[in-house]
Amino acid sequence: MAKKTGRLAGRYARALLSSLDKKERSGKGTTGAQKLGGELEKVAELWETDAELSSIMLSPMFAREQRANALDAVSKELGLSESALGFVRLLFRRDRLSYLPEIARAFSILADADASVVRVAVKTARKIDNSEVKDIESAISKKLGGLPEFTWEVDPALLGGMVIEYSGQVLDGSLDGQLTRLERGLAS
Repeated sequence: MAKKTGRLAGRYARALLSSLDKKERSGKGTTGAQKLGGELEKVAELWETDAELSSIMLSPMFAREQRANALDAVSKELGLSESALGFVRLLFRRDRLSYLPEIARAFSILADADASVVRVAVKTARKIDNSEVKDIESAISKKLGGLPEFTWEVDPALLGGMVIEYSGQVLDGSLDGQLTRLERGLAS
């Protein structure tokens, strides 16, 4: 779910969003900005999982032109749009490529907010039936407004209850969370 982002990531994300024209920021369904966010997240995921790629891209042992060619090859392999490729190249030119995962997260959050979409992750201790899912989604939707998009996950590590995350906030209604709060209360 959403993690905190730093100032630099926020600045780049806001600049990228503001550089998009109105057509890319609006529309029914997934907006162009959200698609761009998805592309940047694909590159960021590769960056975070492929240590060899990230070390080569940051290494001064390789000529800048070689690293740029490698970046283009990776971008082509991922099927990036011109907008995504241009932004990744900009980060490369400014020696900010190491911030890509954080910038991609920040941009996706901004693009979703711009489209009035709120991503909601729900973790439960057990699988719940469809009627309960609909009731919970309805209650959360009324509270949040906008267009919530839900992801559901069963986490066997939870003793009971559920944890709901959205917009960087966590509502912990799990038994684990209640026990932790009770323990803190008793300790003080």
